[in-house]
Amino acid sequence: MSPFRRALPVAGFLLALAAPVSPADEVSDKQRKVAEANLKKADIAKMVTVETDNLIVCAPLTETRAKTVAETAQKTFKVARKALQYDEKEEPWKGKLTVYYLPERQNFTQFMRLVVGLRVETTSHVAIRGDEPYVVSGAEISAKATDADIAAELGPLVGGALLSSKAGPANPIPGWVRNGFGRAASVRADGPNGKRFAGYKAQARIAVLGGAGKPPAPVAEAWGDRPDADLIATSLMDYLAFGPEGKNFPKFVSALRLNENGEPPTAAMVFENAMLKQNTLDAAWKKWVQGGMVVKSGQ
Repeated sequence: MSPFRRALPVAGFLLALAAPVSPADEVSDKQRKVAEANLKKADIAKMVTVETDNLIVCAPLTETRAKTVAETAQKTFKVARKALQYDEKEEPWKGKLTVYYLPERQNFTQFMRLVVGLRVETTSHVAIRGDEPYVVSGAEISAKATDADIAAELGPLVGGALLSSKAGPANPIPGWVRNGFGRAASVRADGPNGKRFAGYKAQARIAVLGGAGKPPAPVAEAWGDRPDADLIATSLMDYLAFGPEGKNFPKFVSALRLNENGEPPTAAMVFENAMLKQNTLDAAWKKWVQGGMVVKSGQ
């Protein structure tokens, strides 16, 4: 072997050492260290941390399963970002979004108390205002849950966080809006031929149009107290974000912001400010559901 050929590995090694670390990599490295420190602070062990282009996912899974779940959540990120019409260079937050999946109640409770500093009132938490934006899922699902089941819990949090960022982190977004959009983006990320989307479409059809002993759902039931209100909210947000009027979705998101007095708008005010008449919206939404909830090409 010539001296030149022997020198190649050494030269490659020296070039690798000299390669500059990008600011984006420095930010994600810092965020990953913060995530691992938070888990240690909450005394949560046996967690795997993996990354995608936009997410840092911490989960009590094997690395292979964690990567699969993270990549599925990444698909939701892309679908939600497109629906919210972020500009190409517009970033929802600094660096990546950390997603903590803590299905054991004790771990979730400890994390909320020791890291977040809040008492547990729900099974999830969204915090995107700092330099380490994150969401936490404490959903207790079966130990036999598949990767798809887990991703179905995490995806909506990712989509909802993006919507909250687009509206402005200081604006308190109604749960039916944030969660409804997150769930819609999550099922859309599976593709129109996915099993989850097919199941959702069938259930939404009954909830919105009526059937199986249920009356049709007017728009207001999206934030009502019907047992299937979550499904109705998902379908309505699906229509607003991915339906034929999806190009105007940013107007609806902007209408969610606090008014000049610093007060959150009522649902009626949101629709009014977004120039959406509830009667007209109701008819168009139901027609879309009746027609199979098709997304037009280019949206």
